[in-house]
Amino acid sequence: MITPAPSDDLGNVFAALRHSLLSYLRRQVNDAVVAEDLLQDLFVKVLAAINASRAPRNLQGWLYATARTTVIDFYRSTKLGAEAPAANLPYTQHADDELLHQELSTCLRPLALQLPAIYRDTLLATDFDGKTMQSVARDQDLSLSAIKSRASRARAMLKEKLLECCHVEISNGLITDYRRRSSLSMCEGGCA
Repeated sequence: MITPAPSDDLGNVFAALRHSLLSYLRRQVNDAVVAEDLLQDLFVKVLAAINASRAPRNLQGWLYATARTTVIDFYRSTKLGAEAPAANLPYTQHADDELLHQELSTCLRPLALQLPAIYRDTLLATDFDGKTMQSVARDQDLSLSAIKSRASRARAMLKEKLLECCHVEISNGLITDYRRRSSLSMCEGGCA
């Protein structure tokens, strides 16, 4: 969870989420220029909220919720009478689930950093930084099967660490809730 504080550099926080937000907006409006405009609107809204001392506690979740409403507002304001493509807009519960997953994903990096180096580096490269397993294998001069094996083991190790630190509730294959279960030092930086 990204929580803005007066000392935080909003530009860095927004830059970290920019690509993901822009991808979401492009899928919703099918126009890269409009998506860029909507992204700028989001940035203005977060600045206005922070300047009005209404800084959201969970900036990341707030940005995604605001992105969704910004898309709806965009379709409402178009003169063509076009409506937002209902199939592309998540239901509120789905949006809440997505926000919960995003929030939990920010907790995973500190836990992943605790893994042994060969597993940590592979997991961070493939699952966190978005590199393909093929490119990681090439960069590390290893076989693709070795990288797949390391990634699989790293995921299992990360899951074990997460479940030691947090109580995670899952329904229909999706995380519905989580909370910290332990004050162990290994959980520092993990879920709240």
